[in-house]
Amino acid sequence: MVSTHWWHTRRFGMLVHASVATVPAWAPVGQYAEWYRAHVDGDVSDVLWHPSPMAETLAYHRDRWAHVEHYDDFVEFLSFDRFDPDEWAGLALEAGMGYVVMNAKHHDGLCWWDAPNSDFTVLDHGPKRDVLAELAAACQRADLTLGAAYSLLDWHDPSYPSETYVSDTVHPQVLDLVSRFGIGLLWGNGHWGGGQGHWRSDALVAAARVHQPDLLINDRWWASGPSVETFEYRMPAGIVDTPWEMRTGLGGSIAYNRAEGPQHLMSSEDIISLLTEVVAKGGHLVIGVSPDATGAIPTQLAEPLRGAGAWINRHRDLIDRGTPWGVWGNSAHRYLVLDDILHTVVLDATAPFAELTPSAGQVTAVLDPDGQPLRFDQSDRGLTVEGHLPDLATVYRIEIDEPPAAPVELFPSAEPQPFDLASEIAEAQPGDIVQLGDGVYLGPARIPDGVTLRGLGPRRTVLDGRESTAITLGAASRVEYCGLRGGGPPIAWLPRTVATIVGDHALVLGCEAEGHIGITGSDARIVSTTANGVAVDGTERAQIARSTFIGNNWGTAISITGGSGHTVESCEFDRLLCAVHLTDTIGAQVRGNRIHARWCGIQLSDTEATLVVGNAIEATMRAVDVDGGTQAQMAGNSVSDGDSGCVVQRGATDTEVSGNRWERCRIGVLVWDAGPVHHRDNAAVDLDDPDGAYISGP
Repeated sequence: MVSTHWWHTRRFGMLVHASVATVPAWAPVGQYAEWYRAHVDGDVSDVLWHPSPMAETLAYHRDRWAHVEHYDDFVEFLSFDRFDPDEWAGLALEAGMGYVVMNAKHHDGLCWWDAPNSDFTVLDHGPKRDVLAELAAACQRADLTLGAAYSLLDWHDPSYPSETYVSDTVHPQVLDLVSRFGIGLLWGNGHWGGGQGHWRSDALVAAARVHQPDLLINDRWWASGPSVETFEYRMPAGIVDTPWEMRTGLGGSIAYNRAEGPQHLMSSEDIISLLTEVVAKGGHLVIGVSPDATGAIPTQLAEPLRGAGAWINRHRDLIDRGTPWGVWGNSAHRYLVLDDILHTVVLDATAPFAELTPSAGQVTAVLDPDGQPLRFDQSDRGLTVEGHLPDLATVYRIEIDEPPAAPVELFPSAEPQPFDLASEIAEAQPGDIVQLGDGVYLGPARIPDGVTLRGLGPRRTVLDGRESTAITLGAASRVEYCGLRGGGPPIAWLPRTVATIVGDHALVLGCEAEGHIGITGSDARIVSTTANGVAVDGTERAQIARSTFIGNNWGTAISITGGSGHTVESCEFDRLLCAVHLTDTIGAQVRGNRIHARWCGIQLSDTEATLVVGNAIEATMRAVDVDGGTQAQMAGNSVSDGDSGCVVQRGATDTEVSGNRWERCRIGVLVWDAGPVHHRDNAAVDLDDPDGAYISGP
């Protein structure tokens, strides 16, 4: 557990993310601008998730930076002639922040201090000044705790990722950071190129703590027992009792991205909403606030922070010292305890406080921010406050008694024991319907061919595989109206398989799956089901209809590889990296879906004769990505508030794009290194790039 006092009293921080990529400072809306090198250079190593190279960035580089042949040549444009470390620290204070993390080295290898064993530093190139040392002094003057972020990945150093790189670069540089700057936290990144043994992480952390005994480290070093868990662009579902930090940018990029306008960035209200949710769940929030090539923080980044800071600084005690209540709240309210008093942050004054029923305790008073009592009513529907419509994020103090003690049970009831699922269906024959009752049924188990397993509803009948898949469906078998769990404990965004369909003509209907459903049988159907995702591999005619897929901002909901005749229709997708990804399929149809994803709505990789029709896709970087293949058809799709309506690339041929509407996107269609594209009758409305309805290259 974290013992450092400052960590418990400084819950909001700034991540200053500068690199060579600060010069172009560009990515498609929703992508990471700091990954510019990977987006223009397909030969860089250990690229994770990010497309490399990326057609949109190649087109931008061609049009704006064609005279820059090599990525490292950008460094001399990094003037930092407007860099003022006290202004950076002052912005953090105005925003109500208590700590600042400087990106000491990102993946491109540029060191922002006079790092040992490197000639690729900001003292040798670009700014010609020790930026990190100057910021450290400014943070000390402003009483801000300083942290450093360090990437183990290094695209500049030719010795990466060898043992020599670890011994001569990583260890000396990290220890130099810790010993010289008095940093309170050390955040790792780019760690996926090796494991704990390769990086010798435990030895490195132990040596660092000789210099700084209370040093906090995050979970991106592969070290044993990290101090803090990192949630990047994702939020835990509920209260987390161990130390954690959410890392995000004001927009889709952590570093400054000139392609993002104010409409793509969090507003002051959004920042307050996010921060209060993070704190109510027991976490910290660090927001990427990055400079441009002159070293100044762009106004469009600073303004929403200052606006939020006016509220945060008024409620600094609540944010920095408040602790979670029994529940964190909901979209309308946040609950925090400060000095043994329950406080609520009101984001929607019209919604009742549903958690404050008499069973939570008898409310005796509700006080407004001036300490004046308000009229209220408490019932089984919750608490309603009468005659007062507060401003956004008004804080009430709630005086509440302890909840009533549970009545003494004369005949205490035992905890219901789970049932063994396999024994419930052991005798079932084809055509049988096995009706399950209330309770938890432990798997793993296989539904025999032709048998229907029916529950009383996903919240009442739960099939739990614990460490294994809960249920396997045989030919023509069905599972209906059950909750599905299992696959072991969640690990970040990695999928967990809770059910598998191995037989042909099987059906999952009306279920709620806390994980993924795997399909290898033909003619399988997933209907009216909620899940994290579905993975179809090497089979025919999977049908996924009228279902809902909600993720954690990472991962893919529906992944279909191989086969023909698949259909994804009338589904809802939200909080995903990619909604639907088809690979090597023939004759698939994706139609009538509503999609909100971070990077890709519908991705077609080397598919044939795919029909993408009538989908509504919003706030997604690439609405449709045709990546190779032939005869893809995009028709009648509505795309809004993303970067592009359609990208056709990497040799895709005979693509048809017709009757689509792209509204408030940056561009309509980008065709890059592809064959013929037939485009007609598309409507481009309010594009950020007035000439961006159709772009081609190279």
